[in-house]
Amino acid sequence: MKAALPTLDFSARSGVDGGDCGSLLKDLVQSVLKYAILSHRWLRDGEPTFQDMTKGEILSSQGFHKLQKFCEKAKAHGCLLAWSDTCCIDKTSSTELDEAIRSMFRWYRNSHVCVVYLAQSSKIGDLQKEEWFERGWTLQELLAPRSLKFYGQNWTPLGADALSNDKEDEKLLRAVCTVTHIPIDDLRDFVPGMTMVREKMIWASKRRTTRAEDIAYSLIGIFDVNLSVAYGEGDWAFHRLMEVIIHSSDEWGIFAWAGP
Repeated sequence: MKAALPTLDFSARSGVDGGDCGSLLKDLVQSVLKYAILSHRWLRDGEPTFQDMTKGEILSSQGFHKLQKFCEKAKAHGCLLAWSDTCCIDKTSSTELDEAIRSMFRWYRNSHVCVVYLAQSSKIGDLQKEEWFERGWTLQELLAPRSLKFYGQNWTPLGADALSNDKEDEKLLRAVCTVTHIPIDDLRDFVPGMTMVREKMIWASKRRTTRAEDIAYSLIGIFDVNLSVAYGEGDWAFHRLMEVIIHSSDEWGIFAWAGP
């Protein structure tokens, strides 16, 4: 026979309203099970997959080395858990892939720290040429996390302090603002949803994705919309995204942006 789990009564023990218990439990779980999440540009080949990790083999690829270095940084930031999109999603499962894409913004938002690996940069002055700032998916990975840490070549921190939050580093934020043309306030405290639609579209218009559908899918969390994932639909995905935005936004400048 299974014993019943004990009930936690926050309202009786701490004077907290029952409605706040969920928030208290969430904060407690996040403090104990905090995780680091990786943002990076994928290599053409050599990135470890979900299937590679389930085999438990040590790989000699450059992608596996990157994963190891990320885990080291996660531990340095006090995280026992680490998540990377290359190997934590079973991409052979369409159901899992659909859920992951639609949950991605929230996963980056709830992370303890987002570790950003900039393979082409060794100093802040290199950011202008860094391809990470040109990719579609990395826009939400820049905006969603509350804590961000940039690492350059050889995993050297680009910010002033090795473990500090780079969203509080004024010099680094100014450099990112120059590259992306995203205001510093939005870099620090981005708000997803149907506000500033024109500005968000301008930010996204400067970026590109490998697959046509990802142009739309990478913006699901930024606009906080519910959009089904159907790889193979091509440019129609962006048509569907715009349809949802038009129905939900009353901003007159919704089409006043230009870009590829």
